Amino acid sequence: MKSHRDEFIEQLLVEAKKNRDVILISVDMGAPALDRWRTELPDQFLFAGISEQNAINLAAGLSRAGKKPYVYMMACWVARCFEQIRYSCAMAANPITILGTGVGLGYAPAGPAHEPTDDLAYMRAIDGIEIISPSFLASIKPIVHLTLQKPRLRYIRLERSMHPHISEFIPEEKSHEIVQSGFYAFKNFSPAKSNLKISLLASGYILNKTKEVGTILEVEHGFNVQILDIIRIKPLNPVKLIEILQGSRFIVTIEEQALDGGFGAAIAETLIDNICQLPCLRLGLLQAYIFENGSREELLNKFGLGQEEIIQKILTFRNQINRLNRT
Repeated sequence: MKSHRDEFIEQLLVEAKKNRDVILISVDMGAPALDRWRTELPDQFLFAGISEQNAINLAAGLSRAGKKPYVYMMACWVARCFEQIRYSCAMAANPITILGTGVGLGYAPAGPAHEPTDDLAYMRAIDGIEIISPSFLASIKPIVHLTLQKPRLRYIRLERSMHPHISEFIPEEKSHEIVQSGFYAFKNFSPAKSNLKISLLASGYILNKTKEVGTILEVEHGFNVQILDIIRIKPLNPVKLIEILQGSRFIVTIEEQALDGGFGAAIAETLIDNICQLPCLRLGLLQAYIFENGSREELLNKFGLGQEEIIQKILTFRNQINRLNRT
C-alpha cells in the first residue's frame, strides 16, 4: 500500500509543475517521491539537511515573498520548530504547510524520540493553525488541493504506514466533500437497532482497531455503534459534529496519543464549549514515554490500546453511566 507521504508528494508534484510558486523543502529525508522532485523540478526543491528550525524560517520567508512552501520532515522533529512556527508563521501570518510523517507509534521500535505521541498537544496550542490527520489515501489528493487553493498555516499529520486491513472505501467523487466537512462516517448507526447507541471517534492508524472494537461491541454486547473518522482535528466543526453525535448514549475517543491535550481533549472541549452534555470516555496511550522495543501493534497492546482492554473500559464506562442514571 502506498504511503501517505508518497501520495502527498506525488500529487503535489503534479500541481507544482503547473505553478512555479510551489516549493518543497525537505529536512534530512530521503524517498523515491523526493528524488522525482530533485530530478523533475530542481528549482522548486530545497534540501535543508538537519536544520528543521531553519527550514521553517526559510518557508516563512518564501511565504512572505508570495510562494507556497511545504516543509517535509519526520513528525517527531516538529517539536524542535515550535518557536519558529509560533513566531515566524503564526504571529507573522505566513501560511506554510508542514508535512509531518510517522505520527503516533509509526516509527516503532525506534523509541520515544522518534514517536510523537504528544504532537497534537503542542501543535493545537498554536493560535490559528489547522491540523489535518488523514486516514485514507483517497483523502490525500483533496487535501493537497485544499492547501493550494486556501493557503494557511497547516500541520498535516501523515501516517508512515496504514494498517493492512484498512481498505479504501471513500468514493473519489465525495473525497473533497469529506475533507471540507472534516470528518467521515466510517460506519453509521444501524436503523434496525434503537438502543445502546454509542459513537466511537478515531483518526489514522488506530481507526482499524476502532472498527474491530465496534464490531465486537455490536455482535457480543448488543451495542449500536457509529464510527467517525476525524480528519480535521483543528478547527473542529462543532455544529456538524454535535449534529451527527445526537442520539448517542455516550461517545468514546480512541487515540494513539497521550491523553493530555490530545485528540480526545479536542473533542471534549468542543462538546463542553457548545453545551453538549454527552458523556465522553477518552482512551489513549499510557501517560508515559515508551522506551520498550516492539512493533507498533505490540506497543499499542501493551500500553493501553489493546482490543480487549478498550472493550472492557467501554463496558465499565457504560456500567458507571447506568449506575449514575439510577441514583
